[in-house]
Amino acid sequence: MSEPFTATVPLDPLDAAVPSPPKTIGRFTIRNEIGRGSYGVVYAAHDPVLAREVAIKIIPLAREDQFRLQIEASFLHEAKSAGGMSHPSIVTIYDAGKTESFAYIAMERLHGQDLHEYLASGNRMSPRQSAAMMMRVADAIHYANKRGLVHRDIKPSNIFLSRDLKPKLLDFGTALAPMPETKPRGTRQLVGTPNYMSPEQADGSPLDARSDIFSLGTILYELLSGRRAFEGRTVDETLDQVLAATPKAVDRIRPETPAALVDIVARAMAKEPGARYQKAAELRNALADFVDGSRASADAALIARPAEPRANAAPQRQGAPGGRAVAAIAASVIALAILVAALRRDREPPPAPTAALPELVLTPQPVVVPPVVDAPTSAATAAAAAANGDAAAADAKAAPRRKVEPVPVPVAPPRDGIVTLAVSPWGEVSVDGAPRGVSPPLTQLSLAPGVHTIEIRNGVAAPLVARIEVRAGETLGLQHRF
Repeated sequence: MSEPFTATVPLDPLDAAVPSPPKTIGRFTIRNEIGRGSYGVVYAAHDPVLAREVAIKIIPLAREDQFRLQIEASFLHEAKSAGGMSHPSIVTIYDAGKTESFAYIAMERLHGQDLHEYLASGNRMSPRQSAAMMMRVADAIHYANKRGLVHRDIKPSNIFLSRDLKPKLLDFGTALAPMPETKPRGTRQLVGTPNYMSPEQADGSPLDARSDIFSLGTILYELLSGRRAFEGRTVDETLDQVLAATPKAVDRIRPETPAALVDIVARAMAKEPGARYQKAAELRNALADFVDGSRASADAALIARPAEPRANAAPQRQGAPGGRAVAAIAASVIALAILVAALRRDREPPPAPTAALPELVLTPQPVVVPPVVDAPTSAATAAAAAANGDAAAADAKAAPRRKVEPVPVPVAPPRDGIVTLAVSPWGEVSVDGAPRGVSPPLTQLSLAPGVHTIEIRNGVAAPLVARIEVRAGETLGLQHRF
């Protein structure tokens, strides 16, 4: 195994491992940065030849020859895998290439957020919206599977949602053609994200299209129940749950979940591949039946009345329509109205995700009470008050008032520092000996100012041990690839 890539530096300015954005990459004009991850940076760019906006994903190439070739091959494999596909729910690849310092992929520019960010912001989909969205993803997976590709890393962060909640499947860098694995069975040095792996993937067994079906089931489970199906404190605990544990049924968590969706999730997440849907198209069709259930009911109403025998129809042509014909026409009109209403409801777009309101940050300020300025008191007024027997009032008006000193508000303690994590493919994270979770999905740590020891482990691979100094309000980035 090659030496891992590690970087611990402030994220502003840009990470030193990622080159400064050039003005152009290939024929594309770079405009600005729109995101970054464990592999590199994504820029917004313009294609002057075809006059369209694109996204350019780049990764820096390591200096070590072996590691450089490994990353370059993996990155360009993503371009080759996704570039040969044309599907409305798979991101479109336009171009790919490399320079001396980085490799790049040019793809369609997407506007929105990935499903992980959507759920982390507190958004929820209705059961019907969840089924409709996953129906499109299942169709995209069926399209890829028919071309001999198993994605292997289907997870919410690899499903991008446009502003109208239409999904786009991302990241085919880990895709492979179905074939026996060369690794020993049972190894935990795995590709993918543990929370969404199939049991055979967690066990290191050979994979086929049914592994992707299990991953789709875990995402649908999360959409419907509001929590992950498998969530251990460590990677091994999560993988053990994937292999042996049966998650609580969705309707026991959300009793309002339709029974049809509960059954779909259970079948997609069957431990044995033979008990699942055998093709992603079967899962897609089951979800389509649920989404279009109202239309199926209307179709049934249209054919509920049998056709009249031809012998009975002849007399009707000679005179006015009889009672049976009128009834048949009325039933057809009513059924058609029901069908039109159902189709209109099916075509209504789901509501756009609700944007989270920006957090209002209040800076403590000392509260100062201004001194009271004495009003002039005339001698005549004081004398009149004394003449009326109100000597005490006269003395009070004549005496100077006491000034109130400002009361300072206690200063807030220093803020914590932030350490963002970009770990590939995954790692167990501990801080100062205490476990913090698995990255991904863990993406950042909030740490008190001071020196901390961060340890990241991935199975039998050599662990990363980083000792970093955190300052109040400072953001640091920790990147590592096993």
